Amino acid sequence: MAVLCKGRRLRVRYLMHKALTQSLDWCSIKLAGLSVHRGAPTAQIAAAETLVAEPRYFADFAVPPPDFRFTNRRRFQFTSAVVSPWTRNNTVHGRFYPVSATWTTHPTVVLLHGWNAEMGYATLFRWLARRLNAAGVNAVMFELPYHRQRKPRGHGAPRNFISDDLLHVAQASHQALADARALVAWLAARSDRPIGAWGISLGGWLTGMLGCHEPRLTAAVLMMPVARIDRVINELGFCEPLRRRLEGQTVRVAPLNLISHRLRLPVEQVLIVASEHDLFAPIDSLEELWRAWGRPLLWRRRHGHISAMMAAPLMGKTARWLACRLGGG
Repeated sequence: MAVLCKGRRLRVRYLMHKALTQSLDWCSIKLAGLSVHRGAPTAQIAAAETLVAEPRYFADFAVPPPDFRFTNRRRFQFTSAVVSPWTRNNTVHGRFYPVSATWTTHPTVVLLHGWNAEMGYATLFRWLARRLNAAGVNAVMFELPYHRQRKPRGHGAPRNFISDDLLHVAQASHQALADARALVAWLAARSDRPIGAWGISLGGWLTGMLGCHEPRLTAAVLMMPVARIDRVINELGFCEPLRRRLEGQTVRVAPLNLISHRLRLPVEQVLIVASEHDLFAPIDSLEELWRAWGRPLLWRRRHGHISAMMAAPLMGKTARWLACRLGGG
């Protein structure tokens, strides 16, 4: 009887935790939908499909930015190699947290934030940078296209990465990949120490693409990555404006799905973090990716998408895992 009662209590706690974490995700999806850019004349489906099918889409052309410059001790800027119609969006802003003045003797992690995750960029990433520094690893981060200082101004300007224009979303993703690979190239040109990437949500998708296309990468952490872009478009509430614009047409976005690409990194150098109650990145999509990529390390955690980002023990453990794979202290 005691065992039965304990099992019931655990079941009730599990269901309560699931309800709470999924409520956080549901509210975040609803709020995020309010910020999606609307007003595109058309979805430009054919142009978007052509763009994502091009080999150059994954930014193999990336080189160290010739105008990379520090604006103060931590902040830097450079011009994106992919030019959008919006001047503000074409300047990449970032922050660098070195272990010491001799940072080139230490490995480095590129932190990649999620969609609309301005607060996480400003707070969580600084906390992660300190944890990585304590483990002997430099940390560098940059603002993704159409975020923070890169939001265009003016009437009709898209102030969001996601839009009801499919071509805009494809171009923003292309630019984000190019900016990430340019930053990796800059780091590799100045140090021969290992370089890792750690991305959350949209940043997890970017990290996955780097793990498949960037030869200078040594290790990668994909935390709740949006592995299936086709499912994002078809299922998530904040993509409703895009679905209405598509008017039921089928779009070929398979090149944007991580499962469509072969992992370039050794599987032992890759960690996928999945949340059991995630409404943004369903765990079944991450298990599908895990199988397709040869079963790298997969952590299943009883969290939702949002609650996992607030879980300090999980973040600290992930930082230690990545530092170990990069040869940190």
